[in-house]
Amino acid sequence: MTTIPKPPMHKVALYQLSLLLPIGAILVLFGDARGWSVMLGGLIQIVPQAWFTRQAFRYTGARQAHLVVQAMYQGETGKVLLTAALFVIAFVGLKNLNFLVLMSTFIVMIPVQWFFTVRVLKC
Repeated sequence: MTTIPKPPMHKVALYQLSLLLPIGAILVLFGDARGWSVMLGGLIQIVPQAWFTRQAFRYTGARQAHLVVQAMYQGETGKVLLTAALFVIAFVGLKNLNFLVLMSTFIVMIPVQWFFTVRVLKC
């Protein structure tokens, strides 16, 4: 049993989605590829990071240190592979996207994630 509670890191992905989905939905209503590109770019950043967060915070406590390290390696590997797979699907499988908007949204969501992480951890 551990005395240090797990941080509520799942909230970071929820906050990111609460920012991304309304903006993307408004842009989708305009009917061009920018809305879907914003949605996909954001999701390509959020989903793999949420996977990593889930893996990284599965275990706590000094007795499970080896499991924490192993889970973080698995989480990072899964995050990289998932990110690559989602980009391949977007670039190869979806022809009607604005790739500049998709990449821009992906990049913008990284500091957004950092901002929400600091807020959740109250650093």
